Amino acid sequence: MMTADGLRVALLVVAPLWIDWTPGEATAVLLVTVFVTGVAERLWTICRESAAPALLPSVPAGDAAVRPLPDNLDALRRLSLRTGFVALPLAAAAFATITLFSNLLGAVVTWFHLHQAALGSYVAAGLFAACVSILYFVELPGGRTPRVRSPLEGLRRPRSGATGDKGRTADKGRTGAVPLLVAASATVAAAIAAAVAVSLLHIDDLGGGPVGFALLVLALTGGTVLGIRSAPKVLPALSRRRMLALSIALTGLALLAVGLTPDPATVLFLALVAGTAAGIAANTGHTLLDQETEESRRGRTTDHLHAVVRVFVAVAVVAAPLLAGAIGEHRLESGSFVFAHGGAGFALMLTGALLLPVAALVLIRTDDRSGVPLRRDLRDALRGGDPDRRAPAGNGFFIALEGGDGAGKSTQVEALADWIRAKGHEVVVTREPGATAIGKRLRSILLDVSSSGISPRSEALLYAADRAEHVDSVVRPALERGAVVISDRYIDSSVAYQGAGRDLSPTEIARISRWATDGLVPHLTVLLDVSPETARERFTEAPDRLESEPPEFHQRVRSGFLALAAADPARYLVVDAGQEPEAVTTAVRHRLDQVLPLSEAEIRAREEARRAAEEEARRRAEEEAARKAEEERLERERQEQLARLRAEEEERKRREAEEARVAEARPTASS
Repeated sequence: MMTADGLRVALLVVAPLWIDWTPGEATAVLLVTVFVTGVAERLWTICRESAAPALLPSVPAGDAAVRPLPDNLDALRRLSLRTGFVALPLAAAAFATITLFSNLLGAVVTWFHLHQAALGSYVAAGLFAACVSILYFVELPGGRTPRVRSPLEGLRRPRSGATGDKGRTADKGRTGAVPLLVAASATVAAAIAAAVAVSLLHIDDLGGGPVGFALLVLALTGGTVLGIRSAPKVLPALSRRRMLALSIALTGLALLAVGLTPDPATVLFLALVAGTAAGIAANTGHTLLDQETEESRRGRTTDHLHAVVRVFVAVAVVAAPLLAGAIGEHRLESGSFVFAHGGAGFALMLTGALLLPVAALVLIRTDDRSGVPLRRDLRDALRGGDPDRRAPAGNGFFIALEGGDGAGKSTQVEALADWIRAKGHEVVVTREPGATAIGKRLRSILLDVSSSGISPRSEALLYAADRAEHVDSVVRPALERGAVVISDRYIDSSVAYQGAGRDLSPTEIARISRWATDGLVPHLTVLLDVSPETARERFTEAPDRLESEPPEFHQRVRSGFLALAAADPARYLVVDAGQEPEAVTTAVRHRLDQVLPLSEAEIRAREEARRAAEEEARRRAEEEAARKAEEERLERERQEQLARLRAEEEERKRREAEEARVAEARPTASS
């Protein structure tokens, strides 16, 4: 890593000088310099991915006795992605600031006036030099490090089924939308990459300089970061699939306008809009992909997405400038109307225009509100609802299990209740409708097949009445005393069944339910997702009024549940309920291990495990100290024994020498 940084320091220091040293071949030499710098960056990244895991913190002793150990490697990968996203807009902002200062410096020093980007190159060289000094003092522990992953690893679409199974097929997700979502997300990323690639050419056509180039890159990339951060808060009541299509369309229209507009200030604003819309599309697409796959397979799908995005971005970065150069400057005149644009403007317009059919395809192929006009859905989302007040749930923990009829909610409620009780928690199992005396009477009305003539609005209000009584008399008191409440259905069932299934406004249904529950929201909502066909095969009794609805109704309900999960992914866990019940339970337990508070028994077990681990460590340390002391004692005795032997040997040699002298002296005395 130090070698790569040192090479980049040297290249960035020399780069501005090539213009003076090789004026006729400066462009070619600078391209080679940039290429070598990129190679050094890749080598640095490989070394970082090998060395960084060794710096991860160790888990405190005893924690594994109660909960699974945290995945620090996954956290490291997420940190790397976030810093990668933020680095480019920060660099653009820094370059704009440095270039402005360089322009001021150029008024005094002519050389900086002729080399406006030189100061930025030297500042970058200084940063890399600082990295060298920091890395010099970093101590890496020994041991093996993880294998460095190729940036294109995962390019092939993940397959479902066990490894080695010849019947494995490409994993298309719960609703078959994975291929289209990956392609759409990669296309948006490629569009922004293409815009960044031609931004220097376009800003030059508009009469701007290095500062304008930096601001345009900042608008495109900074807007993307802003969109990614703000996406969950943008029209939360709107279907995320429709949000993806609309954000892609807005990105395309904004890029189209960037290519058409001759005013630099307006171009910067439109670029910010394009970047923000692209960020919303990226976040929404990633959320929908997570929803399409099981948590255990989510990593492979994410790797596939990142690999495809890298390929699309690489192609766009290379192709966009070549396309701009091939198109060249064009000028059209018709009377007083003059249309003059460079090749970069036409490339931007073409890029934006290509996004529009992608948006239309996403809307047509993935729409989960096909029975509701887009205009009405968008109007309801823009109106919004009451503020999403989330009432405190006391000291307890609230879990809601949702899903269509036949998803296996009752089975999972019982399994989870037994597992959580074994951890030492008080568990309250409840359901909707029918958990209270009043609720039982309402349940008989709502589910009786003889009530088939009830209007959708009356049905929604009856469910809200049951829920208000349920929360006030069962759920909230249990939470206030610190219990874990597991409810078979809650608010989301009304939004899915009466909102999506009955084609009422989901926003209105959610508003009624929030009022009925005083804003009480579960800590975790587990959505057991299963196709209506599979669910119907599980019915063992005569279907009730809702179970008797046609398949189209249940498909709309399923889409409604998935739309809710996509709008608030942090609170939802979507599990494929078509698996064996044990596999479903395992997936839910894995999430609860991360979010469920420790019971008093678990806290005591953790403390006992920690004390036992500390006692074991102390015992081993004492044994090691005793062993070393014994070794030192034995070594001292051995050295003392050797010293005695050497002394005895020396004494013996002295006596022999003395005896030899005496023996020699006797013949002399005799003579």
